[in-house]
Formats: sequence, structure tokens, C-alpha cells
Amino acid sequence: MFRGRNENPGMKKVADDLAPYRRLVELQKQMIELAQQHEQSKRRRDALREQMVREVADWRPVRRGLRHRLQRSAAKLLKRVPGFAAGKPNLGAFNPKQPSSC
Repeated sequence: MFRGRNENPGMKKVADDLAPYRRLVELQKQMIELAQQHEQSKRRRDALREQMVREVADWRPVRRGLRHRLQRSAAKLLKRVPGFAAGKPNLGAFNPKQPSSC
């Protein structure tokens, strides 16, 4: 009888009622942790993507237009000509955008 008088049936009921709320709090903590991990993985992904873009840009030859390729080819050909190899020729007169002084 002494035991029955000390037991409080209301305390057990309160503890049982709080179990779903405790589970909810644990689930919320897990959600917060997963959200933080997701943000970290997104930052790592973005950093790796930028690194890959930089490496590919460094590896890939720079694509320039037809004009640049023609100028480079002409410069290589002119280096083979004995008169042009000694010094830089003045090609300003051959520029069609500038009026000639003739």
C-alpha cells in the first residue's frame, strides 16, 4: 500500500506524452545537421567546378580568330625571308585602315 501511495500516475502519463515531442526535437536536429552538410557539399562542389574550369582553360589552347591565325602565319613566313629577319619592318603603310602617305 505504501508503494501505491508514492506512485504518481500523472507523471508517467506526462512522460509518455512528451515522447513524440522529444522525437520531433531529435528529427529537427538531424534535419539541421543534414542541411549544414548539404551546404558544405555545395560549397565543395562549386570550388571543384571552378578549379576544373581553370584547369581546362589553362590546358585548352586559346582559340583566336582567323585574323590572328593569318597574322601569325604571315609573321612565321616573313621570318624566313632574309631581309625581314634582321629588323622589324614598318608595315604601317600596308594597313588599309590608315591612309597612305604616297
